[in-house]
Amino acid sequence: MRMAVQRRGDGPDVVLFHGGMGSWQHWIRNIDALATRFSVHALDHLSYGDSPSVPRETTGPEYLDLMYRAITDMFPGDGALRFAGFSFGGAIAANLARRLSRRVTHLALISPGGFPRRRFGDRPTRSYREAGDDEKLFREICRHNVLVNMLSDPASVSDETVDIQARCVRRARFDSRKVSAGGTLLGDLAALGCRLRLLWGERDDSPFRPASLLIGEIREAAPSIDVHRIPRAGHWSAYENAPDVNRLLLEFFSS
Repeated sequence: MRMAVQRRGDGPDVVLFHGGMGSWQHWIRNIDALATRFSVHALDHLSYGDSPSVPRETTGPEYLDLMYRAITDMFPGDGALRFAGFSFGGAIAANLARRLSRRVTHLALISPGGFPRRRFGDRPTRSYREAGDDEKLFREICRHNVLVNMLSDPASVSDETVDIQARCVRRARFDSRKVSAGGTLLGDLAALGCRLRLLWGERDDSPFRPASLLIGEIREAAPSIDVHRIPRAGHWSAYENAPDVNRLLLEFFSS
């Protein structure tokens, strides 16, 4: 399967993996900055955005196998790759980095998924099915869920933000929780020998996503990881505080 991809810039290859119910647009505020030094490849994962679909019954491990094949088709040979993964995409990027071994020289994770399935606090999200055919209500639910899951400040949620969320939700055709709660992240990180950086929004901390616990587990699995808390940002820090994230990614990928 051939994934859809947005490409910008020239230089060493940087591959961007988006979050759950997402698309390449999760990186909309980062691509141009990274493209000043790198060849940027912002993916639509399989069953997201404009990429082809996988069967709905595909399991998490099967999905990771399909993503590995798609990435090796997109980047044949043994050239060096730099990965950045957000949330669901962080679990994918870490798993592929382990499989690709020395080809991946740098892995940046932004509030990654891939932890073992556990029950923390309930998320006060709303079901998109509640909207039916009511477009106004659908956009209201998109705005609500973005503030629960993604962003920390209501002022960060613009019409552009809701447009991105609405498009992504409508084009998501795989349950990302099969990977995000698949328990692969820590084992993959423990096996890696590449440079590692973790970015985590200072406000990405809640009863359903306890930052100290999860960051601690990452540090235990990968003691060499370089950790940065992103000020004035929630889960989607690459969007909510793009200047700080762009600076840290450019610095990291240039090292």
